[in-house]
Amino acid sequence: MLALAGCGLEAAPPVSGDLPVGGFAIADLPPAQESGGQLRPGVKVYRIAPSATQAVQIAAVSATLQLSGRLRLVLLDARGVVQAVSVARNWFAAYPELTPLALRPQITLDPGYRLNFKGEGGQVYYLRVENYALSEDRVTLYAEAFTPNPEGQGEAFLSGTKTGAIEFVGEFDLYNVASASATDYLRFTYTGPLDLVALLYNSREDLYPRVLDPVANCAPVSPATLLEVRDRGLVRAGFNEEGSGRYTLTLSGTPCP
Repeated sequence: MLALAGCGLEAAPPVSGDLPVGGFAIADLPPAQESGGQLRPGVKVYRIAPSATQAVQIAAVSATLQLSGRLRLVLLDARGVVQAVSVARNWFAAYPELTPLALRPQITLDPGYRLNFKGEGGQVYYLRVENYALSEDRVTLYAEAFTPNPEGQGEAFLSGTKTGAIEFVGEFDLYNVASASATDYLRFTYTGPLDLVALLYNSREDLYPRVLDPVANCAPVSPATLLEVRDRGLVRAGFNEEGSGRYTLTLSGTPCP
């Protein structure tokens, strides 16, 4: 299996084994090597073949280096195209250029480095596990199916609170606010590493939606008909957790400050 040169990845080494969905694998990673001012990670590659179309979370937990572990997970499809790259415990991104490792250890807690993807049954994916530490590391890899946050499927949002989450690269959540009161106000609350925005469209053809973010986070909802929440660049994602991908929307008659 070869990674595409356009993705900035080198040819992948031979597959080390399978990582079954619902199971785990043990990866004994060689140390990184310093050469010409560059740090070349120790690498192992694992095959993932979901038997059904489902959301899958991948996690890597260092057993040897533990909190001093310096790992990165790169998920590729069968053609070698990057699907997602881990960054830290609470977020991941679309491609390696968004995930600078720097030269300091990333301090993490179990379950370590993670990423999510929407696996298609019958398709094969490859997980490239990279060790940027100058010591060997034994890492436990997990692949677990999970149920994504159900909010944002185009349902009506008339009042009260919605708690959604951006859990996949390129995901956007949609809400129909056409029947909301003309006196309602929308508040958008998010605290985490993503660049989330809430977009209020006056119609599905509106090219200039009103934009809310964690700073400018309140606006009158009228005359909006559609609400969209997404990462601003559609390149970051997190998990259904506080301080990660989870956000809150509130519709009420309380005016903005």
